[in-house]
Amino acid sequence: MLKKEISLQLKRVCHELWPELKTEVGQDFFFQTVEYTKDASFGDISSSIALQLSRRLSRNPLDLAEKIIGSLSRNFQNKFTRIEAVMPGFINFTLGKLWLSQQVTRIIEADRNYGKGDSGQNEKVQVEFISANPTGPIHLGNGRGAFLGDTLARIFSSQGYEARREYYINDIGNQLEILAESVIRRYLQKHGLKVDFPERCYQGEYIKDLAKKLTLGNVKLKDLNRLKKRIKEKILKIMIDDIQRMVQEKLKIRFNKWYYESELYRQGAVKNILEQLKAKDLIYKQEGATWIKTSAFGDDKDRVAIKANRENTYFLSDVAYHWNKFVERGFNRVVDIWGADHQGHVIRMQAVKKALGWPGRLDIIIVQLVRLISQNKEVKMSKRSGTFVTLEELVDDVGLDVARFFFLMRSSDTHMDFDLDLAKEKSEKNPVYYVQYAHARICSILKQSELRKISKQPSRIEEFDHQAEIDLLKELLRLPDLLKDVCETYEVQRLPFYTIKVAELFHNFYTQCRVINQGEVNQNRVVLIKATRVVLRNCLKLMGVSVPNSM
Repeated sequence: MLKKEISLQLKRVCHELWPELKTEVGQDFFFQTVEYTKDASFGDISSSIALQLSRRLSRNPLDLAEKIIGSLSRNFQNKFTRIEAVMPGFINFTLGKLWLSQQVTRIIEADRNYGKGDSGQNEKVQVEFISANPTGPIHLGNGRGAFLGDTLARIFSSQGYEARREYYINDIGNQLEILAESVIRRYLQKHGLKVDFPERCYQGEYIKDLAKKLTLGNVKLKDLNRLKKRIKEKILKIMIDDIQRMVQEKLKIRFNKWYYESELYRQGAVKNILEQLKAKDLIYKQEGATWIKTSAFGDDKDRVAIKANRENTYFLSDVAYHWNKFVERGFNRVVDIWGADHQGHVIRMQAVKKALGWPGRLDIIIVQLVRLISQNKEVKMSKRSGTFVTLEELVDDVGLDVARFFFLMRSSDTHMDFDLDLAKEKSEKNPVYYVQYAHARICSILKQSELRKISKQPSRIEEFDHQAEIDLLKELLRLPDLLKDVCETYEVQRLPFYTIKVAELFHNFYTQCRVINQGEVNQNRVVLIKATRVVLRNCLKLMGVSVPNSM
């Protein structure tokens, strides 16, 4: 990890030069000052550490930068052809060709472990995602959260975190009463009884599908109300079984736990949390309802825990659920991935966590809406749901690889237009195809080189000199730092764009630098494309996208 190595060196030097900093700034501070440059005229990597420290030390930042450079270890400096201080106080590092060339074999030797790190230190992280109400099929908005959560968990695991995936099932509440009523009414209609179907019921063909799956035997109409609870449980099981089937078989996502809201009540967690709130004087009654004093902890107003009709709110269950995460199960970090309709829920959840003093870190990611676009127009392709496109329909239409890659390419906090025409394109215009083709092309070249008896790695790598070689190699070395960054920023979209960049640099390299020329194999370049194959494969696997050897 170049950024990590530079930041560690900066930390060592600064702590030696200014011992008072030891108690003021730690490793994360130094790491955050180091960035890869976008302009080669500023070197390959740049640090703003001198600018960050100038106020603390009351010194000119350019003077600080020069002093830091002068104290860098000789062994460290040998990695670079140039380390310079530039106005107003940046330190720019330019990697040396010799050191760069030596790294290519390290990538190959690391193989499937390349990109992995240990910064997580076995920290327990829970990623909760999808968690769609079991009252209808999973839609496209849930899909963004599905692939984001799964990929984020994969990246966490790659960096040494103990990551757990979880799906929270709301299996109690009024919405399930409405679902049961909707299915029963369709069931009765299916059996020839004239029953109306009011607007409050769930619409769409999937309700008819559920009614077809419902078997009630010789139950008479007069018995339906008495048996409604049992029927509701049957319907709920059908829905959850269908969601689990789709998630596991179609999306290829494996959750560590499916947590039912009803568990919170069976285990007494909801009662427990009310007692905690009361003990800390955080609840009061007004107009028959019970309120939580969240406004005292950053919320814009207090929130209802129990309605005037004595019905518990969804928020109260969620507070108990998060108490279970942080206190009962001891997660150090919880990452919740919620839909756009939960935006207002974020501030109140953070407020109650602060009020109750739970340990650990809570990060909430809001996933914005998705539109399907074809020929510059929004399309409605769903027959099953009646009102929205199901994720299963989309995956069946464009394939899982495309669905995953396309959803991951857009930042979760922006609205997304999913281009159906581009998704179905089998050419380099399609970014998934473009990246996979780069991997397949490398496999083809390596197969040809092996036919010419060049399958072993040369004992000594010659220094890479062509700019296309250098550009590709520099990009390959960025992966470990990128993955470490994503664990803090959650900017998973950086990974697909990184693979596109690697593929682009590889195709450029292949155009300018022949690996096999008139039957002669350039062993140095064989090693470089082997390293490129390692990087592309590892990235695609982290995203849950297939890695074809031929196309």
